[in-house]
Amino acid sequence: MAPALALTLAEKLEAAPRLRPAFGADPLAGWPARFDAERALERAREAGARWVFAGTFSRPNWKAGVKVRLLHVEGGALVEVASAEAVGAREELLAVLDRAVDQLLVGRGWLPTGEALAALHRPPTRDLYAYTLFGRALLALHGHGVPEDRALAEKTLQRATHIDPRFAEAHRMLGQVYLARGEPGKAAGELAYALDLKPGYHAAIAGLAQLYRADNRKQPAREMAEKALALRPWDVEMRQLLGTLELEAGELDRALADLLVVCEARPRSLPAQRALAQVHAARGDVAALAAVLERVVELSPDDLEARLDLGAALMRLGRNERAISVYEEVLKQKPRHAQAFKLLGDLQRRQGDPHKAVVAYERLKHLAPDDPRPYFLLGAAYAEAGRDDKAVAVLEEAQQFRAYQGEAWADLGALALRRGDLKRAEALLTRAVARSPMRPRAHFNYALLLDATRQRDRALSEARLAVELDPEEADYPYLTGVICLRLGRLDQARAAFAEALRLRPAHADARHNLALLEDLGRRYGAEHAGVGAR
Repeated sequence: MAPALALTLAEKLEAAPRLRPAFGADPLAGWPARFDAERALERAREAGARWVFAGTFSRPNWKAGVKVRLLHVEGGALVEVASAEAVGAREELLAVLDRAVDQLLVGRGWLPTGEALAALHRPPTRDLYAYTLFGRALLALHGHGVPEDRALAEKTLQRATHIDPRFAEAHRMLGQVYLARGEPGKAAGELAYALDLKPGYHAAIAGLAQLYRADNRKQPAREMAEKALALRPWDVEMRQLLGTLELEAGELDRALADLLVVCEARPRSLPAQRALAQVHAARGDVAALAAVLERVVELSPDDLEARLDLGAALMRLGRNERAISVYEEVLKQKPRHAQAFKLLGDLQRRQGDPHKAVVAYERLKHLAPDDPRPYFLLGAAYAEAGRDDKAVAVLEEAQQFRAYQGEAWADLGALALRRGDLKRAEALLTRAVARSPMRPRAHFNYALLLDATRQRDRALSEARLAVELDPEEADYPYLTGVICLRLGRLDQARAAFAEALRLRPAHADARHNLALLEDLGRRYGAEHAGVGAR
């Protein structure tokens, strides 16, 4: 009787207009079988509840006795403020519950009148045996003092609904059992019938919303979630479901508004915080995304994917030191996390510390010896650290990957060019553009070689080809501008430097050269400046 009376009490209290339920579709979820002040306080805080109803069932002299207690959440404790009890014949159990509840609500000024009072007094069933079976099923479902047994719960609920076919609450719980077991057809039938028997039954409407969501029927799920929220605007579970559906429909402003309400009500709800993070990511609000991911990581320290996402957001915000600490924490928890080593190395290069990046990329290469990418990352880090011999060695290793040989030759050619070995650079870069004609970096490096050997018309063609293949890389229009400047094509150089600055506003060399050209135009006039452009 204890779980049956608890669930009935919870659903009856929805009729009290001054009370706002803080529980979801299953009022018993997460609560202890027997009253435990510490656990009850914790659960109340999680649910955002100010009041807690608790009670006991007894059988004095084979009668039915019910005691209901009202406790208030006060700081770090639950304080009992009132209690009421009633005793009656066993067959009058639900009427006994009503008398105890009425005493308690009257004392607080919460007892409703009219239709609301009739709803509060509506018995879920008039058959005590069906109600007893209902309680047994709830015990089996929640494991309150007995082993959890969903098969037993299903069988017992079926018996209860057979004894009283109009027992809406039993049909609803049977629908939840079918839903949890992955039988949407049976679940829909039971939940819909419960709603027919008890129009406006919030728990059945919420159950249908969850069912349609699980069955990927998004529009019916949304309609049911909206109906549930029309009855209980404060229902955070349904608002979270609605917000998630709005996110999937691309209605980002609506999703944001709904999920912010949920997260304010349940700041420690991981699913809500994760859904809010998805909204901020879709909206491109990186600062807000990082703030939410910080909360997710705080709530779930073992969620490495959330940490990786947080690191990426921090990188985009330029908070590189914090991002590095995030990736280092990932590696503490999972020392062989290849992606974390890759991202850590990228960050250390961005911070201007290629020596540390080398350490990260070496670990990455060791973890993924059959992946070509670590070889090229390591080669670039060695080159930035001024260790060309090491860079050459690792890039020569990279030639084992046939599909990436062109890229290896392009990088090796660039290193040879840097060392002044023009003959080797030409041999490597000629092979690179032939093997990888669609790789912009190969054409860029070849353009550098051609410019160094004063073949500037060919160099300009290669630089422009690099721009065409990758119009988002600032170095390519910058080199185009340098070559145009050396050819005396000042207007073209000016346009190329401006494009490099558009792509990378911090490109100091492009800004410097563009300023020189602007100064030249002011000093000598448009006519003189146009001579070279021809």
